[in-house]
Amino acid sequence: MTFSFSTLNLLLLISWLAVVTWLGLSYFAELGVTVITMFYLLGVLWAAYFLRFSAALLTAITAFLLINYCFIEPRFSLGVASTQSWVILLVFAIVALTVSSVMQRLKQQMLQSRQAAQQSRFFQSLAELLAAQSGTETLMQAACQHIAEVFALQARVMRLTVAGELIRLAGSDVQDTTFIPVQAASVEWALDFNRPVGTGTNDWPSLGYCLLPFGFPQREVMVLDATDTMPDLHFLQLLTHQCAQAYIKLSQQIALAQAELAASEANFKKTLLTALSHDMRTPLTVILGAANVLTDRQIPLTETQSEQLLQSIQAETTYLSQATENILTLVKLDAGASSLQLDWQSPQDVIQHVVSRYQRRSPPEALQVNISDEEVLVRMDAVLVAHALANLIDNAICWRSAGSAIEITLSINDLWLQISVLNKGPGFPEGFAISAFAPHTQRPAGTRGFGLGLSIVNTVMQLHQGTLEISSGPNQQTCVQLMFPFVRASELIAP
Repeated sequence: MTFSFSTLNLLLLISWLAVVTWLGLSYFAELGVTVITMFYLLGVLWAAYFLRFSAALLTAITAFLLINYCFIEPRFSLGVASTQSWVILLVFAIVALTVSSVMQRLKQQMLQSRQAAQQSRFFQSLAELLAAQSGTETLMQAACQHIAEVFALQARVMRLTVAGELIRLAGSDVQDTTFIPVQAASVEWALDFNRPVGTGTNDWPSLGYCLLPFGFPQREVMVLDATDTMPDLHFLQLLTHQCAQAYIKLSQQIALAQAELAASEANFKKTLLTALSHDMRTPLTVILGAANVLTDRQIPLTETQSEQLLQSIQAETTYLSQATENILTLVKLDAGASSLQLDWQSPQDVIQHVVSRYQRRSPPEALQVNISDEEVLVRMDAVLVAHALANLIDNAICWRSAGSAIEITLSINDLWLQISVLNKGPGFPEGFAISAFAPHTQRPAGTRGFGLGLSIVNTVMQLHQGTLEISSGPNQQTCVQLMFPFVRASELIAP
């Protein structure tokens, strides 16, 4: 047989009164009425601290009667023979009642203080938990689990649709037979009047659960199954308010992110159409015009003029190929990191592959290559990185001074692998922004596709956890660097 804490305290109190009475009767001459009265007063204090006020009051009355009956003259009767005896009994009664009342108030204040501290810690831990969630469903599920762990309350979050259907968002399954099913009418009433409903409230207290609305215009409610240890209604309302605010804030953030994503996609489509119209229409027109002139037998052309038209077709076809490749790369990059084909690659091999393409041109481009021989590997999409490097070389060729060579170097320090493309020329205009999504940026006269290739390069570097840096040095030298994280080959194959 087991006893509760209050039952044990009651048994100890009865035992104490019995022991004090036995001691008083056995050693009345040595102890006296005053000492015996103090012993009884200790029992009253014990009852006031560990038991309810009613138990302390009953203890005081019992002690009063025992003192009067056993130790006040005439003994073993309820009569009082002297004024001194009346004073002793009266003082004992006043002290016992006063101490009991003060002790009860002190205990109540301690309980309230302890409860407030517990609630404060709960709200702090709940706020930290909710702040760490990235989705509305996981946020509500985490809140329900936290309530169950701290207060042993089964919590659910439900939404009432416009059609009157209840949808469970988080918490215990609404079909679980161990819980009282929630009535749609009670949820609708709570939402209409924006008031708590059910157990612990003045409205429908016999429901068997408590409904706490999130607040207008939200259609969600928190459902708490009734228990004997349910916190007070004010605390539950504060709890629901905190969960509702976190839910609304996160919902707004998700909606804003989706709106920004939609705007970004719309801007991307606009930029793509701008690139198509501007960077493809002109070379196609030139190619078509040159081809028409070459095929028109009625137009006499010298050998030099024919050669110039063919070179024009070749140059415009090369540019058109590069523009098409840029646009297709933009579409691929829009899919994000999931579209990358990552593998450990040698940056020296990628550079040599790109450089060989320019050396096979007629006439070949003047490229000076300076590559470190140290064996390192970079986790990359080799096709995208090669295309990014080709964009930098094309840009350097377009902006270099006449007769100057393009320098390509590969260097390695403790943190980064650096692929640099250097050229002598006017450099970038002040305030230039690397962005493919700025079609309003003015382009210098006589140039095409300005900034689109660099924006692709910048996006490629971001997807590879690298950086793109642009700097200008003396003698009009411009340097564009691709900086990659890397590992040494010996470290990668080491056991």
